[in-house]
Amino acid sequence: MDPGDSLKIPPNANERKANMAMLGKLEDVAKVVNPRSRLRRGLALLQDCLAGRFPGVTAEIAHLQPGESRRVAVEGDAIYLLIQCYRSKRQSEGRFEAHARHTDLQYVWSGRERIGVCDLHACQPKPAYDVNGNVFFPIGDAAHSHLLVHAGEVAVLLPQDAHAPCMRTNDSEGELVRKIVVKIQDAHLPASALIPTAATHTAVTKETGRVALST
Repeated sequence: MDPGDSLKIPPNANERKANMAMLGKLEDVAKVVNPRSRLRRGLALLQDCLAGRFPGVTAEIAHLQPGESRRVAVEGDAIYLLIQCYRSKRQSEGRFEAHARHTDLQYVWSGRERIGVCDLHACQPKPAYDVNGNVFFPIGDAAHSHLLVHAGEVAVLLPQDAHAPCMRTNDSEGELVRKIVVKIQDAHLPASALIPTAATHTAVTKETGRVALST
């Protein structure tokens, strides 16, 4: 399959060159990124989860109740996963977010949702980052694109891509969505270490709501 058949970018992306959000099947997105980058490493981590190499993650996402979330530690704040289960919400309930250094790989495991995307640099006035390097602001009337993300697809959202995830695909009742989000710090830089191998397993800590990848 030609990667272009299922790899998508938001409408008018050529007119907003700073906004390079991507959407497509995991294997197709993996073909078009730098194979030695941290971004490619994050995609490979997702592929390992789908291949069953981290059974703890697979079990956790299957059993989460709506509104629950787990954090999966990979390399501290440099690379980590969020396992989520929720019902998609109305646009009026959503908000934009962006991250100074982290790229998001938002993979929909089951269900579907709409993600609003806009160029953070084009926002006036430009929202300020908080002490954790994140910014949040209402959707409002700002012009933005929409990504319709189905099960089995991943949205790649760079630091300049302000995004409003978890939204309903229409005005109907919210849909149950299970998602894995990979957070990658400085995703453009070369990967400096190996991804955990198939021998790595997950240890779930129920008390803290965290899942640790360990050998």
